[in-house]
Amino acid sequence: MNRAEAVAELKDLWAALSADQDAAVAYGKQSNTPYAQRALIRANFALMEGLSYQLRAVTLASLQATEFLTESELALLREERYTINEKGEPQTKESFLRFPESLLFSIRMYVRNHGAAFEPDIKSSGWQAMRKAAKVRNRVTHPKSAASLALSNQDLAVIQEAAAWWKATMLSMFAACSEADQYWQKQLSNEEA
Repeated sequence: MNRAEAVAELKDLWAALSADQDAAVAYGKQSNTPYAQRALIRANFALMEGLSYQLRAVTLASLQATEFLTESELALLREERYTINEKGEPQTKESFLRFPESLLFSIRMYVRNHGAAFEPDIKSSGWQAMRKAAKVRNRVTHPKSAASLALSNQDLAVIQEAAAWWKATMLSMFAACSEADQYWQKQLSNEEA
């Protein structure tokens, strides 16, 4: 996949998953039931994880043939790991990245792709809420009992704070990338003049 295709896929996925999230929010306002709450959690995390994956895909498409990525970063961007098969030959296997740590990696790689200066705030209560929210999401999407589906007011508050942190982080990251893009475009036009 080339960079243009990766960016188009990011935009298409964003549009689809944002629409799902908007629908889940609207449904929850209309009918605030446990089902609506779980649907919103699923929609929120689908958006976060989908965008995280697409940030990595854009970075991979943009930088894979450059010296800007290490071998380990390339493997992580491709979600690959290496092992040896029963014949003693190297083998590539799929490797799923853990969330929310993969979100931080995706942000850092995407920022590097733009030559931007941005670091997500992982000292804030929002990041701590994201870590807790991921556990709530795991409990709800991989239930072991009926009780694991129940959401407390504290669970819902954590989900809300995590979503707010994510939105603020994405907006700040995209602003930093846009600023860096403008800077680099200006530098290139100065060199051409």
